[in-house]
Amino acid sequence: MKPHYISFISLIFSLVNSLPAPAQPRPLTMQSAVRLALEKNRDLQVATLETAKATEKIREARSYALPTVSASAQYLYFPLKQVSFLPGSFVGLGENDLATFRVGGSNAFLGGVAVSQPLFQAGIGSGIRAAQLLENASAEERNEVRASVVTEVKKAYLDVLITQAQLRLQQQSLVRNEQAMKDARSLLAQGRASRVDTLRAFVSVENLRPEIIRLTNQVEITKTVLKRTMGLDEREIVDLQDSLHYDSGAFVAPGADAFLDAVQARPEVHRLELTEKLNREQIALQTAERAPKLSAIGLLQAQAQANHLRLDHYNWPLSSYIGLQLNVPIFSGFRTVSRIQQAVISRQQSETQLLNLKEVVRAQVKISLSNVEESRLRIATQQQTVTVAELGYRITRDRWKQGIASRLDLSDAELSLTQAKSNYLQAIYDYLTATVELDKVLGHTAF
Repeated sequence: MKPHYISFISLIFSLVNSLPAPAQPRPLTMQSAVRLALEKNRDLQVATLETAKATEKIREARSYALPTVSASAQYLYFPLKQVSFLPGSFVGLGENDLATFRVGGSNAFLGGVAVSQPLFQAGIGSGIRAAQLLENASAEERNEVRASVVTEVKKAYLDVLITQAQLRLQQQSLVRNEQAMKDARSLLAQGRASRVDTLRAFVSVENLRPEIIRLTNQVEITKTVLKRTMGLDEREIVDLQDSLHYDSGAFVAPGADAFLDAVQARPEVHRLELTEKLNREQIALQTAERAPKLSAIGLLQAQAQANHLRLDHYNWPLSSYIGLQLNVPIFSGFRTVSRIQQAVISRQQSETQLLNLKEVVRAQVKISLSNVEESRLRIATQQQTVTVAELGYRITRDRWKQGIASRLDLSDAELSLTQAKSNYLQAIYDYLTATVELDKVLGHTAF
């Protein structure tokens, strides 16, 4: 073999080896999908950051009880020096005359350190308690988002499963209809069936293909929704490991106190309870604005002036003071009164929202239990229907092959079988979705 041929083949092999390996599908169970979502879901990440921000507000509220220390420095240049006025008698002028003197240097430096320590400020305690309540409310809001993420991921996972199952069901129907078309052609060749039966079988087969195309595309759409809900890259390939399965013994009906348990477990209820307490603290915080504020203050200051900028020749005399500062609010244009009333109205709103939410929870529990029970009854009914439809299809197919039944009878039997299986799958999907929703309603979405 010639050398340039060997080089060409080596180049081809190197190019093939350099191609990226095809992405491996990520196997996903429902539980692993939920775990990934709790790590990667962006809404949950935002809620977690909001909780961290609320934690910093506690530090901010506590800082109002700590001393404030500030340093300042100032440089001034006087093109015209400062003027001082003295009685004219000091320089031989009349009693009613004033003498003016320009004092100081052209350059002035001033620097100091000021300290202020609150001694009495009624709103500090309320501010700290309000910040702590806000942190707790933010944590409950994060739990609320967490519960929603868990529910949304499970529902999206079930959406993929039901679409895949419907696609398989239509593919099975296509196989049955293709077999029926082959049988019709065989019977036509034997003179035992008409050309119309063959045409009907062909039309039945072709009518199924658009639905299979639609469902194939819908599978990809539902997977995209699942990946977005989980926070995965849309280009990642996922392979779902679970299937639509009904276990009649897995469901445990909640007790008579389901509503009370839901109220105690739901993060939305906890958040509104904390919000109501927070609004009460806001009332106390705004009321405290009417109270006097007492602070200890102090200042250490150095200053110097001269007509030149040779700082090593400057004198820097120090001055200082310490004292108490009292601030008594007298009139603020009704701003404080308005803020107190706003806080009172906010508290009333939160109380009303809390009562309304409890009634909503009561209704949700009742509706969710009803949906679970209704879907369980449908599953039991559809199981029998599928069995009967399968038997009816086999009998009709055998009768058609014998020339006793018509092609239309066979088409009706096949359609009834497909519809019965589809209804059964839908009942299982509705049951699983209803149990997921019931878990959220009862506050059982911890993971």
